[in-house]
Amino acid sequence: MPYLNIVTNQTIDDEPALLKAASQTVAKAASKPESYVMIAVETKASMLMGGSDAPTAILDYRALGLPADRTAFSDALCTLITEQLGIAGDRIYISMTDSERQNWGWNHSTF
Repeated sequence: MPYLNIVTNQTIDDEPALLKAASQTVAKAASKPESYVMIAVETKASMLMGGSDAPTAILDYRALGLPADRTAFSDALCTLITEQLGIAGDRIYISMTDSERQNWGWNHSTF
């Protein structure tokens, strides 16, 4: 049920490594089983932040419930992106959405 979409204006040399690291990071930081985590990556997006096309990323996180310590969660995701893509934390936005169970479909039904 945790879903993370990573959108960046960068090219990623090793997408499988990023996907795996992101899956493990989200599972640990959100205290959820990795078997429920979904990660998506969009690269080479046309993006500006602060009027600059320097390396940047936006992360869209959705789940049934958000981590209690959102600052620590934000830190974990920013650290992941900085380590994997070399993008500074001040060039990363993170959107966190707490979805209602009836609005989250899975396996022909909802949660």
